[in-house]
Amino acid sequence: MKKIEDKTWSAYGLAWSLGYSIITPILVFGIGGVLLDKYLDSFPIFVLVGFFLAMTASLTIVYIKTKDIIAQGTPPKPKK
Repeated sequence: MKKIEDKTWSAYGLAWSLGYSIITPILVFGIGGVLLDKYLDSFPIFVLVGFFLAMTASLTIVYIKTKDIIAQGTPPKPKK
């Protein structure tokens, strides 16, 4: 029962980590683009640039994390 709970919490941790990895660039680049557009009075140029940078960063982070998880592989099953 303990292993099932550990796997469940591990999955929750992974989901939480991926969520933060996706939302952080969106907030940083999105808010940065809005503020830069307001400052330069150039709406929507930097909002769009920020959006594309955020999507690129988020996809890259998720790709790297997924690649690391796959590289770790699954643990071998215990012998009977």
